[in-house]
Amino acid sequence: MNLDNGTIYNNLENEIKELRLECDIYKKQVEFYKSLFITHRNSVVHNLTIKQRNCKKVWIDPINDNREKILDLDMDDDVNEWLKPTKCER
Repeated sequence: MNLDNGTIYNNLENEIKELRLECDIYKKQVEFYKSLFITHRNSVVHNLTIKQRNCKKVWIDPINDNREKILDLDMDDDVNEWLKPTKCER
């Protein structure tokens, strides 16, 4: 199989572009995970959940976050469950 230098160069250039895009995706994920220490530094990590607000991922603590913050999330089954009033137990 004969490949000229131009074809090899183009293939390598395309691979580099793909790797840069993948690297950017991973950087954004790392920044998102690091943000939990800024947004919820008083929360237990075990309680935190990733939900979406306006189609963007956010950290939410259903135990400590206020009702308005939960109402602002994109609705799903978990959010609906969190909004239900809890019954008192004796």
